[in-house]
Amino acid sequence: MTHDTPPDAFYDILRGVAALTGNGVVADLARLVADGMPQDLWIAFNHKQIGSKRWLVDALADVLPQPQGPVWVLGAWYGVLGALLLDDARLAIPAVVSVDLDPVCAPVAERLNRRHVASGHFRALTADMTTLDFAAQTPAPGLVINTSCEHLVDVPGWMSTLPHGLPMLLQSNDYVREPDHRSCVPSLEAFQAQAGLSETLFAGALPTKNYTRFMLIGRR
Repeated sequence: MTHDTPPDAFYDILRGVAALTGNGVVADLARLVADGMPQDLWIAFNHKQIGSKRWLVDALADVLPQPQGPVWVLGAWYGVLGALLLDDARLAIPAVVSVDLDPVCAPVAERLNRRHVASGHFRALTADMTTLDFAAQTPAPGLVINTSCEHLVDVPGWMSTLPHGLPMLLQSNDYVREPDHRSCVPSLEAFQAQAGLSETLFAGALPTKNYTRFMLIGRR
């Protein structure tokens, strides 16, 4: 296929893959492609992005499959992780709140997750993650996910604003060559020290071609 391939062709391919696999997220993606998608959506669905999210979902299914409240996904971009969480039969997710600072993201995230919006299990919010008051949320969050800790200026400072005992899933990496990465860590042990969780249920590293991604699941 070339850059001149009509959108209808991508839609038909995705519908075919959805029919072949029975994957609800692929079917949702096909509908998003059909009614107009942002030009950079392919980045959100590339193999590296999906691979790291698949790793996250698998780990969560092992150690915290039933969060006792809505799952807040911070820096959620187009809501792909929320879609994967809500579609996985191993998880019992009451609802997903998809948060991003960029106002372009929320409408796309809600279109991708339209069936979950309709059922009341998904909503997108435009907000700065560092200003959210999780102690004031009703119902209380069952899990807060931040897969972009490397972008924060002060990870320990942000963590200190969160309620003690709050279930957390955090990711960072050692990719220091990216200018927007302000808080990279050189190792999993350094990430554990930076996050300062009171309880750790999972700690792991996922090597990739250019960097290593680190993940922690536990409580603030």
